[in-house]
Amino acid sequence: MQEQGPGLHENAPIGYRYSDDDGHHWSEVRLIRPTNYPAFQGMSVMRMCETDRGTWLLGSHEGDWSYRPLMTRQYLLRSTDQGASWEVAPDPRHGGWYVRGFNRMDEGRPINLGNDHVLLMTRTPEGHLWQAWSEDDGESWTDPTPSTLVHPDAPPMLFALGDGRLIALHHNRHHDIDYDGLITTKEVLTRDRGEVWFATSTDGGVHWSQPRFLFTTAAARDRDTPFDNFQCSYIDAFADDDTLHLFLAHRWQQVLHLRIAETALDNLPTGADLRG
Repeated sequence: MQEQGPGLHENAPIGYRYSDDDGHHWSEVRLIRPTNYPAFQGMSVMRMCETDRGTWLLGSHEGDWSYRPLMTRQYLLRSTDQGASWEVAPDPRHGGWYVRGFNRMDEGRPINLGNDHVLLMTRTPEGHLWQAWSEDDGESWTDPTPSTLVHPDAPPMLFALGDGRLIALHHNRHHDIDYDGLITTKEVLTRDRGEVWFATSTDGGVHWSQPRFLFTTAAARDRDTPFDNFQCSYIDAFADDDTLHLFLAHRWQQVLHLRIAETALDNLPTGADLRG
């Protein structure tokens, strides 16, 4: 059922299955057909969220690789009835959000802030993670703007800590100043994915703390492409009691489970500490 045409391999129907017995049995696939654009197709690779009202919010983007460089548009799929019906924001195709000058925005990650507030963090090639907010349970959104978090053309990694803060894992590097598309053999671009830093926020992403260094990959560069040698993106995480659990697809070879106490995060070094 994938959409046909050159460069449209990221555009396909989005569907889901559900279970009422703790995963022992699953429903048939239910396709998402937004009421304001039933033919919507896209790609959803980041976590969705559920708000305090029970609204489901799922990021989805379209990509057209026939453009040079490629074109992407970011959307939000929203359901207030547990997936029985959906709407797409901000507008039907090709009316998604994007960064002017780059013609890109994708891999959006919504996170519930409580009291009808939601933060959406998105991937861009501009050099920062971008953000938008909703104050009405995801029905309307601010225009996306760049955050202070330095990041290459790589996904947002945004989670909630047990103490109520948000934590954004980011690479804190961006050297692809002459952007000409997502070129996975371009070492200066892929090397930026080899370090992982983090920043925290106590006000829903309006302000972010000074970045602190979490880890770097120190493996031998023995893979076929730089994209494989340096890959530390697409981290998933959750907080359990005082421990932050991270799951890393390291160099696209193995999944690593990393653990760190939340109380240790604020003791990790800043850039100034490492330079000093």
